[in-house]
Amino acid sequence: MMKSKWNVLLLLLAVNLMAFTNSAVAQKSIELKYQLKQGEQFTNVSNIEQTIQFEAMGQKVTLDQEMSFYLESVIDSVKNEQITQRTTFKRIVMDQRIFGMEIKYDSEDSSTFNSPMGTEFATQMNKLINASVISLMDERGHVIDMDMSALGNAGEMSSTLNTGNNYAVYPDHKIKVGESWEEELEPMETSNMAVKVKYTLKKATRKEAVLEVDGVLSANIDNPEAGGELDGTMTGEMTIDRKTGMVKVSSLQLDMTMDVEQNGMKFPATATSFVDTKIEKVK
Repeated sequence: MMKSKWNVLLLLLAVNLMAFTNSAVAQKSIELKYQLKQGEQFTNVSNIEQTIQFEAMGQKVTLDQEMSFYLESVIDSVKNEQITQRTTFKRIVMDQRIFGMEIKYDSEDSSTFNSPMGTEFATQMNKLINASVISLMDERGHVIDMDMSALGNAGEMSSTLNTGNNYAVYPDHKIKVGESWEEELEPMETSNMAVKVKYTLKKATRKEAVLEVDGVLSANIDNPEAGGELDGTMTGEMTIDRKTGMVKVSSLQLDMTMDVEQNGMKFPATATSFVDTKIEKVK
C-alpha cells in the first residue's frame, strides 16, 4: 500500500514538472536576427502561380502564368552589423497562357527563345541570367541599399519577387509566441508594388521559428513609372532558420486589384498569386 501511494506521488510530481516545463517553454522569449558570415552561400527557388483577369473592349480576358526563379546568393561581407548579399539569377522558367495562346520560356532551353509569341519576352529574360542584385541590409533585415544596375531594363521583369517571400524583417527586441510586429518592406526601384507586413510569431523551437504573415499591398509611389491603382492583401507563413535568420520555406498568397496597360490603355484587373519559396544553405 505504501509503495502504491509513493508511485502515485511520483507520478503527480512528474505531471506537475511537465506542466511547469511546458509553460516555461511557451513563455520563453526569443530573438530573431540575421547571423551570417562572409562567404556563406545559399540557393533560392521561387515558384509563382498567377492568374490575372481584366476586361478589354468588352471582352473578359484571363492571363494564367507559372514562373520559377532559380537564384544563388553569397554573403560578400558582414561589417558593423551590416550585411552585403549578392543574389544572381541562374535560371528562369515560364509558361504563360492568354487568348488561347501559350508562351513557354526556359533559360536553359534555347528552343524556347524564338517561339512566335515569346521572342521579345525571351530577349528580356535572357538579360537577367547571371545578372546580380547587390543588397545591403542590417542584422534585422531592414534594406539600406539595393544595386540593380546589372539588370538594366530587364529589372522590371524581376519585380515579381518583391513580395518579401525570401526574407523577413525582425523587431529589435525579444518576442514570445503570439506576439506581432509590423514592418514596411523596401521596394525595388522598378517594382510597382509596396508591401507593409504584420508578422506574428506562431511557433518556436530550438532550431526554427514559424511566422504568420499578413500584408497590405499598395502602389509604389517611389516609382514614377508605376502609375495606376494597386490594392491588395498578402497572407501566408514562413519558416525561419534561427541559427542564420534566413527564411527556409515560405508560402504566400497575394490578392490584388490594379490597373493593367494594354495598347496604351489602362484597364482595371484582379490578380491572385501563389508564391512558394525554398532557400537552402550550400556552403
